[in-house]
Order: sequence, then structure tokens, then C-alpha cells
Amino acid sequence: MTSLQRLLALAGLAILLVLPHLVGGTYYVFMLIIVFIYSIAATGLNILAGHGGQFSLGHAALMAVGAYTSAIVAQALAGQPFLAATGLHVWIALVIGTGAAAIAGAVLAVPALRVKGPYLAMVTVAFGWVVWKILQEWVSVTGGDLGISSIPKAQIGGFVLETGHFYYVALAFFVAALVLQHRLIASPLGLRIRAVKHSEIGLSSVGVDVYRLKVLMFVISAAFAGCAGGLFALQQSYISPDNFQFFSSVFLLLAVLFGGPGTFLGAAVGIAVLTMLPELLQDFDHYRLIIYGCFILVTLYLLPRGVMGPIEGRLRAPVPAPAATVPARATGPGNGAAVSLDGISLSFGGLKALSDVALAFEPGKVHALIGPNGAGKTSLINVLTGFYQPNAGTIRIDGSPTRLHSLHVSAQHGFARTFQTIKLFGDMSVLEHVIIGLPADVADPAAEADALLAFVGLSAYRGQSASALAYGHRRLLEIARALATRPRLLLLDEPAAGLVQEEIAALATIIREIRGTGVTILLVEHHMDLVMAVSDRVTVLNYGQVIAAGTPAEIQSDRRVVEAYLGPGHVHA
Repeated sequence: MTSLQRLLALAGLAILLVLPHLVGGTYYVFMLIIVFIYSIAATGLNILAGHGGQFSLGHAALMAVGAYTSAIVAQALAGQPFLAATGLHVWIALVIGTGAAAIAGAVLAVPALRVKGPYLAMVTVAFGWVVWKILQEWVSVTGGDLGISSIPKAQIGGFVLETGHFYYVALAFFVAALVLQHRLIASPLGLRIRAVKHSEIGLSSVGVDVYRLKVLMFVISAAFAGCAGGLFALQQSYISPDNFQFFSSVFLLLAVLFGGPGTFLGAAVGIAVLTMLPELLQDFDHYRLIIYGCFILVTLYLLPRGVMGPIEGRLRAPVPAPAATVPARATGPGNGAAVSLDGISLSFGGLKALSDVALAFEPGKVHALIGPNGAGKTSLINVLTGFYQPNAGTIRIDGSPTRLHSLHVSAQHGFARTFQTIKLFGDMSVLEHVIIGLPADVADPAAEADALLAFVGLSAYRGQSASALAYGHRRLLEIARALATRPRLLLLDEPAAGLVQEEIAALATIIREIRGTGVTILLVEHHMDLVMAVSDRVTVLNYGQVIAAGTPAEIQSDRRVVEAYLGPGHVHA
């Protein structure tokens, strides 16, 4: 956080502290408390949807879980003299309500996050409807349509917190929510949350279990919503199913989109505007909803990043330059994997992508895989990285049979890859792309990442958004990210595609230097000059079958390869 950002944060907090004394009466103080409470829930939704790209329309239901649990527990504990005298019954109830919402979030997330996009939103809508019906029908517990009344108010010792005092409690929880959001998004976990929004496959390729990450995101977001629901119950002293209808979920998501998804204050600004604006439009009576709707639509059209997107973009701290000259290096000490495939077959319906493929990769060597389009080269890489499960055959790593269940499991075995279609993380910085691939035990992630960027020649771009890089530089960034995982086997899927001649020559140098560290390399490439210049051994696929294998010179002289792929111009005597 820059000095200007700290100054603005302190000024904003000072204004909020004195605001109750500046507005007349308790009504607007009450409205501000509601803004704080809903901002806590919206901040949690911003972590999930704004930063993580997982949209939910069930957060009002999670608020309901927190509210009803807090209310029921608070009433039950109020009968304990010590807890009632100290006020602990209320705060214990709030903690339990928050935990109950987190558990409900996990229960929702485990099945829901196996789908994406609109299907995920539909599942969360169904969850919200189910919770709402339970609140209506489980009368003995929830009170049904009549709700729960006489909920104990928050108190400290024997001092009951009325509206003017509860304002500062709500403010404290709101500030805590913002601080937690900031610390989370600035952490290594936060980097992964931001990355999953742009490329789940790219994130899996560096060893992250994306499904577990998304479930964790949902649990964190649900805890925020549950805490907000608990505070709402304590403030209102009465709750009913009408407080947590579907529209409330839409309201929370709309606030995130309006304020600025993925921004620090966007969710809170969205809640404040969308809550206070109808109050300011009371004089327009019949036209209030029309004006309200048009205002939102026009704002979203003119500011697709939300109200706070452009503002926080200008205030964002620049990525500092490296502290000193960084030595260029590829990976740590060489420990290349010996990998063999025996009888690998893969079919898609009636189409055979691979048929009884047998290959062996020596440690610390460059093995090229060539062949015409549709020969099965990328399919073989996908089998080696767990993206596809073969129908038959065995993969051995250092002589031991291994089953690679998924892309992240493959990465955990030391297999890193680049992609034919580049998989980067949107507007995250070049430096962040490399840091995200580093192991958790790295003492100085920035220094390690800088070394890898220097190795691939991208040091000058470390603070830039990856989306602003030239195409060739994006290819190099993918290689740097893969190397950050400290791979034993590096799989390069057409790394020269789209590069100009000078970039291809630089790529050849990088591949040779990686080989020099002891890493085993599998290179899938159509650029034959690059293949022949860097490869120790070449295997040729055609129609999913190995038709030749040998040194580059032997392959160029093989008549079957010439006829199937290279053409007569590549025949060597």
C-alpha cells in the first residue's frame, strides 16, 4: 500500500468515526449500519466473484444461515447466567453463526463447483430457494413466516449496545472485513484466487488443485456472509424469511459489479450507493425505480470495471524494480526424470488418437516429438500431464509405474508444461505469473522469480500486465512459469509457434541452457530447424502410432518420415 493509499484510508476511517455526529437522528445511523453489514457480505462475494470469477446468487441464503444460527444460539445461551451477565452469549452465537455459514458454503461448493459459468449460478439459485423454503416450513425451529423475535441485542458486560453504539461495532467488523480481504488477496493464496479467474488449466499446470481452491474460496466467502447475517440479526432483534429472499442475492452481486469487481472498496461503494440512492429518490415517487434502474445501467455501460475500477487502477502501487542485478538461471540442481511409456492408447469414441505408443525419455536430454497435424502429439502431452487418462498402457517415472490422475498431480510429480494455446492469467503482472509457480518453501519468491525472468529475457517487463506483452514474450513467460515449479520433465507444446526468426534463435539457446541444468525436455514442434538444432533424439508420430525414432540425422534420412511428414527437401544422404 502506497503512502497516498494509507492517507486516504485513514481519512476515510476518520470520516466514518465522526459521521454519526454529522447526520441528524438515528434513522441515517441505522441505514449506515445496514450499509456496513451488507458491505461485509458483499466483500466476501467480491473475493469469490470479483477476484476469483466464481459467481454466486445464493449469498442471501448464506446470510440467512448465519442470522438464524446466531439468533437461535444467542437465545439458548441467554439462559446461562454467567454468559448473559458478561454478554458473551451474543458473541459466541455470532462466531457459531459464522461457522455454520462457512460449513453451509462448503456443502454448497462441493457439488456446485463441478460446474462453471451460468450452471454454477443456477445451482446457487437453487440452494437459495431451498434454504428459503426451509426457513418457511421448519416452523418449530425458524418460526416459519413469523420468523424469530426477541433476539438478544449485542452487549459488553451489562451494557446493551443500542443503535448509536452498535454503529461502531458494525464499523469495526466492516474495517476488519476490508483488512482481511486485503491481506488475503496480497498473500500467495490470493495470487491463486486471482489466477483461477483467468485460467484454471494454467493454474493446475503449476501444481494447484483448482477444485479444492475454489471450495476454499467459497467457504471464506460464506463466512463473510454468515458474519454479516449474524450482525443483522443482532441489530434487528427480529428476522424472517422475507429478509433473505432471492432479490437480496441479486442485490449483493449487483453491488459488486457496480462498485468494481476485484477492487478493494468496490463492493462497499456499490452497497452504499445502491442502498442510499433509493432514499435520495423518495421525492420522485412513481419514477423512483425507473431512475434507479437507468442509473445502474448507464454506470455499468460507461464503467465496465465498475465505479472503483479506474480509480483504484490509478492508485495501484507500481511493481518495484529488482533490488540488485539478478543472476540468470533456469532451475535448481539438475535431477531430470527418466520417463517411459509402454503401450499407451487413447481413443475418443471411434477415433484413435494414440495406438500402442512406446517411448522412453533419458534424463537431461531433449526429446523431440514431431509429426503431421492430428498425429497425436498434443494428446500424448495431455496423457503425460494427466489431462487425459489413457485407455491402456503404463507410465513409469524412474522405473516406477505411476498413474497421473490430473494436471495438478502431474505437476506435483515434477512434470511442467507450456500450451499450444497460451494460458496466462489476464492482467496479473509478469512477476506474479512466475511467483505463482514457485514452491511454498522458497525464502525470497520475488528474487527467485526475477532470476527466472532474467533467464528468459523478460526482466524489463516484470511489472507489466501479462496481457500487454507481445506474443513471443507471452510464450517465454509460460516457460518461466513452468520453470518456477522446478520441473524434472519440461513439456514444451509448440513453443516456437508465432515467433519470428530472432525469437526462435533465442528460444533454442534457452532450451539448451535448460538441458544443461539436467532437466529432461519433451519438445513438440513443427519448426524443423529448431527441432534438429536442439534435440538429442526425435520420435515421429503418424495417425497416433510411432513410425520412427532416432537421432536428428537418422530421422531426416528415414524414408517413412520423409513420405509422411518432412517431404523430399529434408532428405539427407
